[in-house]
Order: sequence, then C-alpha cells, then structure tokens
Amino acid sequence: MAQNSPATEHVLQPHRRILELDSLRALAAINLLLFHFTHVYSVKFGYTSPLGFEWPYGAYGVEMFFILSGFVNSMSLMRRGKPVDFVAARLIRILPIFLMVIVANLWIMSFAPLNEIGITTAQFAANLTLLPRIFGHECVDPVMWTLQVEMMFYFTLVALYRSGGLRRYFVGWGSLLVLSYFVCPALDAVESTAAGAWWFSLATAARRLMLLDFVPLFSMGFLLYMVKTKTGRLWQNLLGILVAAFVFHSIDHGKHNPAATALILGLVTACAYGKMPVLRFRPLLFVSTISYALYLCHNNLGCVLIHRLDHSGYPPVVCFGLAVVFAFCLATLVTTRIEGPITNWLRTRWERYRSGEQTSAAVATE
Repeated sequence: MAQNSPATEHVLQPHRRILELDSLRALAAINLLLFHFTHVYSVKFGYTSPLGFEWPYGAYGVEMFFILSGFVNSMSLMRRGKPVDFVAARLIRILPIFLMVIVANLWIMSFAPLNEIGITTAQFAANLTLLPRIFGHECVDPVMWTLQVEMMFYFTLVALYRSGGLRRYFVGWGSLLVLSYFVCPALDAVESTAAGAWWFSLATAARRLMLLDFVPLFSMGFLLYMVKTKTGRLWQNLLGILVAAFVFHSIDHGKHNPAATALILGLVTACAYGKMPVLRFRPLLFVSTISYALYLCHNNLGCVLIHRLDHSGYPPVVCFGLAVVFAFCLATLVTTRIEGPITNWLRTRWERYRSGEQTSAAVATE
C-alpha cells in the first residue's frame, strides 16, 4: 500500500463544526451507559430479580466511537498543523477531570458491590498515568480501558504526522494495518502457552502501545476524512477503508458483525456530509457536551447506586431508571461546575503561554 504525497494544503483550512458528529458521540455515550447498567451489571453482579430487558450492544458503541475519533481528531490535528497544540488541547480536555474521578474512585470502591474487588497502591498509581494496562494493571473503572486506547491514538497520530505518515498515509496507516493483521493473530495463538514468558509480555506491551487491535478502526475514520476533504484518489481511499475493515474483522475473533461495521461507516459518512439533520436534535447535542463526564462518572457510581436500591427492595426497573437519571444529573453538574471552568482556565493559560513563546521567538529572529 503506497501512494505519492498528496497535496493536503486544503485540508488545513478551517471547517464548520459538524453537529451530527457531536450527536454520534452522544449516542455512543448513551449506548455505553445502557450496556453497563443492563447487560454488564446483570452479568457481573446480578439484579435480585430479572430486569426484563438488556442492551448487549456496547461493543458497537465503542467501534463507532473509535471510527469517529479517527475522523474528528485527524481533522483537529491537520487543521491546527501544530502537534504540540493538538496534544495540549487533548490533555487539557481529558486530564483534570480524569484525575479527579480516579481519586474519587478510592472512596466509591469502598461500597458494595465494588468493595469485593479492591484496589492496590500499584494499580492506583498505574491508573494515574492513563495507561494502566501498559504497566500490567487493570483500570480502576473497567470502562476506562477505551480512554487508554484513545490517548495512545493521539500519540500515534502525532507520530505519523511528524514522520510524514499522514502525507503518505497509505504507507503510514498501511504499515500499521500489516502489523495488525499478522501480529495480533500470532500472539493470540500462543497466548495459552506463552502467557508467562518475558518476550510475550514485551510483545503484548508493544501491541498495546501501537494500538494494533484498534488501528483498523482509527484508520477507517482517517480515510473517511480524506474522502470528505477530497484528498488523494477517491477509489484508493475507499479501497483503503475496505482493507481496514477486512483487517479488523480478521483479528477480532468474530466479536463484531461486518454488517454493523458497514452501517456505522455509512452513518459516520452521512453525518460528515450533513445528511442526517435529524441528529441535530437539541437534547442529543446537549448530551454530547456532557458525554465525557457521563463516560467517566456513570459506571462505578451507577453500580453502587443500583446495588443499594436493588437490595433495599426497589424493583430492578426503578433501580435502573434512577441510576440513569442520577448519571445524567451528575454528568451535567460535573461538566458545568467543574470540568468547564477548569478547562477554560487551562486553555486560556496555554494560549497566553504560546503567544508569549511566539513573541519571544519573533524578537529573537529580529
């Protein structure tokens, strides 16, 4: 997979905010909440009596989110043209509230049913890095594994940008797809016999650092952005998306339905072109603004609340409903009263720092 360097100057031009893509992020967050409060809670802890329904499609929300992230963050980096500003913007958005939630989980996990799980000092320290699985520890809140993947994607994207892998993107992404196709099945095949070997641990850490399990999804989002901005040849970009989808379904052990992948790709594409005006629904757009706080705060707290209500005699459907309302109210409060002010303050300080840095550089060159 190779391609001559495309002329990407027009990609760097500003684009209007695509509201439909914000709504897709909201739908992904809602999907995750329903998945955890119905299917995952029922499997891990169990309601005292049947809830009566389940939403077992959480994996497809994650799939859509990673494809969407490939599109949106590629757009963000290439519009800025400055990796340091891109990374700073992402860290300012993600890190403060994440660290607060991690610390809060020390208290949350003292309540049933999470108190049976426990948390070690090493696990807590590893979670503070945002990359606990790289260090061999599980996430304090299981939902946060996707945040580790997202953070590694940012650095992978910057590395490709710095190395020229986004200009010759079939070489950059194509190399990672080849590694995904061969390395992931090879390691999975020997896991049962080599799990304790030093080389297997090292190879697994490299696999996670390079995002080999998720590269196909992010590359699909990137290539959709290339299609949207008319960069490169259309047929090559479409073929690249098909190859990435083939690699993804070759390494995921049948966990995802190819038809669902096609549907997600079609939905993201339609939204990117503004062909889904129904998704400009104001409540969905509001949920998109609180989606990060909703993602971080719903799972462990929700489990504690459901367990407490369920064992106090409330019907399971009431426990579920109250947990949903609580999660949305808490996410709104955290976003408007904590996350928003902190993010705005840090963003202002960063912009002042960068302005001063640029002024100093200009003076030094005179």
